[in-house]
Amino acid sequence: MNQKKTYFVTVDTEDIREVSIPESGIEYEISATPEEIKEIEMLFMNKDKNAKKAVKFLGKPFDEWGADKERGSYDDHLMTIYQRLYDLGTEETRKRIKELDIL
Repeated sequence: MNQKKTYFVTVDTEDIREVSIPESGIEYEISATPEEIKEIEMLFMNKDKNAKKAVKFLGKPFDEWGADKERGSYDDHLMTIYQRLYDLGTEETRKRIKELDIL
């Protein structure tokens, strides 16, 4: 069984580090196994795929149905990321995510 380690995750830049760098943005401290970190990395990748799909609708201003679908999928991935960070987070991380009022 893999041992959990402390990681610091910055959602905006999608950084996952073992060392805190507060200047890099808002960090969320979590305790996770390597498998759980891989899961978060995959969530970031899936979110990015949806962001790229949503951007293609910028050139089609009247195709709101398609854009709304892609934006919704992007939002779903982002909420899943925050939920995982909440689940794996320290008490301070959970408090900060609760304050965002997104879950």
